[in-house]
Amino acid sequence: MRNKASTTLTLVLLTLTLVSTTYSDDLIDQTCKKTPYYELCSNIIHSNPATPGDPKGMVVIIINYTVANATDTLNFIEDLIKKVTDHELEHKLTFCAESYIPAIKYVLPQAVGSINRGNFGFANYSISYAEKDIVACNKKFTGNQSPLSSRNGIMLQLLDISAAILKILLNG
Repeated sequence: MRNKASTTLTLVLLTLTLVSTTYSDDLIDQTCKKTPYYELCSNIIHSNPATPGDPKGMVVIIINYTVANATDTLNFIEDLIKKVTDHELEHKLTFCAESYIPAIKYVLPQAVGSINRGNFGFANYSISYAEKDIVACNKKFTGNQSPLSSRNGIMLQLLDISAAILKILLNG
């Protein structure tokens, strides 16, 4: 009798897990389709073991991923600064490092805190602020001279995804 009850319970739990996963996957797809970079959004959220059940959780995952990406880029910039002999390039890279540091330490964590408190407007402001700093970094370089162009491009895509999901939350 216990084996039959145990088997039934296992089947019910498995069914609930599958239904929950399908609902979550559908919500992720619906949300990511409203961003400018569906594939990037979907891949980041699906690769996170803490799959969220709502856009609020999704944007937190994206922002945390953005912080990790920004930290990696800052380390890359610091390594370049150590190796560069051109003082003008060193100055530009230093400017960019100084743009990434506040985003990593203050601006993006502040956005996550604002989201957790339901203050999506301030979170959106924080994302815009970080975006302006990355754009300012890009403007230090002319043409395709920037050793950071692809990294800054990814950063801007991540911030655009965050802004799009925040817009969904703001429009409730």
